[in-house]
Amino acid sequence: MPAQPAIDLNASPAEVYASIKELDEDEFAELMAVTASRERVIDGLVDHLASSLRPEKAEGLDKVIHVKLWDRPEGGYDHRELVIRDGTCTANADPAEEPDLTLKVRPEDLRKIVMGDAGPKRLALKGRLRVLGDIRLGMQLTEIFD
Repeated sequence: MPAQPAIDLNASPAEVYASIKELDEDEFAELMAVTASRERVIDGLVDHLASSLRPEKAEGLDKVIHVKLWDRPEGGYDHRELVIRDGTCTANADPAEEPDLTLKVRPEDLRKIVMGDAGPKRLALKGRLRVLGDIRLGMQLTEIFD
């Protein structure tokens, strides 16, 4: 097995995100195959997504979005929560609220969405993103997030 790409797992989610932006698809896949690095990378992606909220577009919204990431190495999925409230978005590693919307996606596709390399609507049409719950909110995601 090739050496795992260098990424500081003790870095902040913003620093992890900056590191994963520089990885190619194979290097990213290697990180997703190891639980410890996978958790930190997913946190970096979800935190970056939360920080890209456009407050002026989210005014008056009180919504909870769950993100379920397929293909966990030991089976199952990783689960994160985004809470949009009072013009801010908070990312949680331990979902606690009932979701208005659930997104089911592979980590590599979430990376493409967050980095702007693929649109959620296109991935949904290809069957690479499943949207459950408030479909209207799902259609607004590209307006709400930068």
